[in-house]
This record gives sequence, C-alpha cells and structure tokens, in this order.
Amino acid sequence: MGKDKKAEVSAAPKAQVPAVTEEFLGTLQKFNNDDFSVAVSTGDWLARLQLMTSRSKMVEGGKFPMNHYALIKDQNFQDVGETVDLLILAFRPKAISIGDQVIVVYDCESDVFKKIQDDSDTQNSGCMFGPEFLVWIPQIQKFATFFMGSKSARREAQNVRALMGKPATLKSKLIEYKKYTWQSPVITPCTTPLTHMPTQAVLLEQANKFNNPPVQDIEKVDTAATSDREV
Repeated sequence: MGKDKKAEVSAAPKAQVPAVTEEFLGTLQKFNNDDFSVAVSTGDWLARLQLMTSRSKMVEGGKFPMNHYALIKDQNFQDVGETVDLLILAFRPKAISIGDQVIVVYDCESDVFKKIQDDSDTQNSGCMFGPEFLVWIPQIQKFATFFMGSKSARREAQNVRALMGKPATLKSKLIEYKKYTWQSPVITPCTTPLTHMPTQAVLLEQANKFNNPPVQDIEKVDTAATSDREV
C-alpha cells in the first residue's frame, strides 16, 4: 500500500526565515538625528522667549508653570525657569497682527506697521508692536527672540536696551493698577559670569540674519502658539 501524499507534504522540513532583529533594522537607516531635525524644521526663524502668565492657555490648562519663561517654537514649549540669564545682542522694531493669518512687519515706516500700532489700543484686536531683541541663552545654548509688545513690556524695554552687550537676568514682577493685576517682564544686571558662549563668527551670522528680516512676513496660523502670545 502506497504512502499518503499528505503525510509526505506535511513531513517536509520548513524553510528557516532569519529573525528580524533591532540590530538588523538599524542597518537600514542612513541618516542621523541632525538630518531628521533639518527635515522636520518648519523654517529658519528662531524660537521665541516668552513669559507665561496666568492669561496663557497653557498655564490655565495646567500644562505649563505660571510666571515661568518658555522657549517656544512650533508647538513646543520648553520651560527655562522663573529667571533667565542671557546676553542681549541686538534689537529691531516689530509689529504683529494675529487673525486668520499672522502678519509680521519690521518696517516701522510702513503703513501696515502704523495701522497695527494704532489698532493695538483696541482690546482683543490681536495687534501688538514694540522692540524685539535677539538674545543668547547660555543655560540651554540657544539663540532666541524676545518680543516686548505689550504696554508694560515696552516700558521695561528701555532697561533691556540699556543692558545690550552685557550679562542680564530676566525676571518678572507683579503690576497692580486699580482693580487689575498682571505679571510683566523685568530685567536686571546678571550677577554671575555667562558661560558657554558661541564664537564671534556664529554671533555675527545670527546678528546678520536678525538685522535683515523681510519687510513684511506672513506666518502660518498655529492655534496653540498664537493663543499664548503676549497680547
């Protein structure tokens, strides 16, 4: 009696498939983390440094500590503390209007800048103007912009400008006016030497970019980020 063909098939040895290990998967990737950072970058602009007050939606939602400074880029909010030691490098005029799109103007002689300046007195207009500073933050070794667009911030901006080129410390103070209170930036000379400074070449490169912005720019609307801008 002949052998069962099914038995012959089932008894045949199976081919061995090599296991896919993490080591093997690692060999498939050519580019590194730096390449990935460049690929997902949304632009050449710097992150902005901002005081996160009780009015911030991030603070209201318990997602960020109140009266701490944040380094903000895209939808990433990095906590850099209640005080920030920094070096103030340069300044430029800036006006910004937040609506269906974010309009940013650097030419203080332009009609658009002047209109934003006028409209900033209207409550909830989404319009701000003031000086924007280029700063170096040694503790995280990053450049950032610091925009002083509210009335109280513009008053303090004179003190910020006076410390340009010198180590300084950003803090905040409580301001009381009639029945209103709010937190505002304040600057003082830094009592400790700054370390981790960039080279002169890097400083010059960043300053040249900062000092030569487009006359007018239109940013993408980022709900999380724009809702926490200082208005």
